[in-house]
Amino acid sequence: MTLRRLGELHVFLRRHAARTRVSALSGVPLPGCFARISAADLRDAQRQSTRVRADSGDECTVFVDVEVLVETDVRAALHAAEQYGRASGLRYVGTPRGLAGFIADLHTVGIADGVSLIPLRAADSSHRIINDVLSMLGVDAAGLAA
Repeated sequence: MTLRRLGELHVFLRRHAARTRVSALSGVPLPGCFARISAADLRDAQRQSTRVRADSGDECTVFVDVEVLVETDVRAALHAAEQYGRASGLRYVGTPRGLAGFIADLHTVGIADGVSLIPLRAADSSHRIINDVLSMLGVDAAGLAA
């Protein structure tokens, strides 16, 4: 009998209603160095990313936190965002197509290898972001559900 080593399974946890619950599963290997940046603006994100990459010999995977609020048109998004006040960090307010472009631009200019999207309101749930935004970046929502 030959034993075959299975790939690692990463189980991400969160607290919900005073209980620990699984929030995500991944069989994809995690990077050895991972940095999550919370920045005031794009210039700050670029500075922090450059510093992390320099300190790690360009071996670190960098994710940037982005608060998001998406609507079908920009005016509606801007109007909805007024009730949330000033951004506590990097924030995107606009359309799903615009958010997809913003995410792609963060990668193209070398600021981030990925993003942590933080919805400002319940209407911008993970389900909506996956269906309306990430599909524009080549994510197959049906494949994620499998």
